[in-house]
Amino acid sequence: GLELKGKYVGHSCPQVKEAVAEAMGGCLFIDEAYALGGDDNGNNDSFSTEVVRTLLTEVENNRTNVLVILAGYKDKMHRLLRADPGLPRRFPNQVHLDDYSATELAEIAEGAAQARFSLHFEDGLREKLATHIEDHHAGEVSKHNGGLAINLTEAAMGRLAARIIDAGTGGDAESNPLTMADF
Repeated sequence: GLELKGKYVGHSCPQVKEAVAEAMGGCLFIDEAYALGGDDNGNNDSFSTEVVRTLLTEVENNRTNVLVILAGYKDKMHRLLRADPGLPRRFPNQVHLDDYSATELAEIAEGAAQARFSLHFEDGLREKLATHIEDHHAGEVSKHNGGLAINLTEAAMGRLAARIIDAGTGGDAESNPLTMADF
């Protein structure tokens, strides 16, 4: 990931300028942008102030040559936008993306199982997993969103591997689909 905060005050400005320069003619996407605005309590340090002011200057100076997108969780992004009055002026457009539904998360998990581990779901698992997510992980969706599906899939892969080793059967992905027992 892109690290815009330097170790020392004064080191951050060149990093921000370099990131904007590299994105010229395109887009600079800053994920978890709320980290630029200080800690979770909204306390700005000199690093945060320096990064935000440099970013604002670079955005203003290059407004026709680069698109800068600040991304992050809604509540934390609101806190960031309050950190400096220049932020809402330079970033006036906000897009809120709804969290994934349990069904969508189950679909993401199935896709991740196939793409990352060459595994498939047993018949009916996607629907069972959606219900499982609704019943047991609803409170985590807003914190992890799509990452929740990936985390669940990685954990399930580990349990499937342990199950195969314990059974001593070996085999390939076709003969060992992920089951609800793995989740």
